[in-house]
Amino acid sequence: MASEAASSASTSPAVSICSQSVVNHYGVTFGCLGATLDKLNTRQEILTVAVQKEGERLNEGRAKYGVDHMLTLTNIYRNKLVKVKEDMQILTERSAKLRKRAVRLQEEKQRESMDREAKRAKERQREKELIARPATED
Repeated sequence: MASEAASSASTSPAVSICSQSVVNHYGVTFGCLGATLDKLNTRQEILTVAVQKEGERLNEGRAKYGVDHMLTLTNIYRNKLVKVKEDMQILTERSAKLRKRAVRLQEEKQRESMDREAKRAKERQREKELIARPATED
């Protein structure tokens, strides 16, 4: 024990010199770091308060203007619009098919009408040929 007290007494000036050197060497850096950390903490607090205020403002706006309700209505009307567009597409396709069918039927009717008219003309021609003609004297 006596040797510990003697060694601590003899090393005490050396330890204090080393400690003083470390403090002198890193003290300024740690002081600057402390000041920088204080500034960062201050800025972080300011930003936190600003974000909280903005969040409150958004919540007030949602409550005041019924943003959630508007979004729900918007989605409902959007879905209705999509359904109407799909229905319109189906109707467009059906009407195109009906138009094609109508054109085909009209062409078929015209063909039948022309066939009937040709048959009538042929029948008239045959009737004409069957009608007795007076003999012509040459």
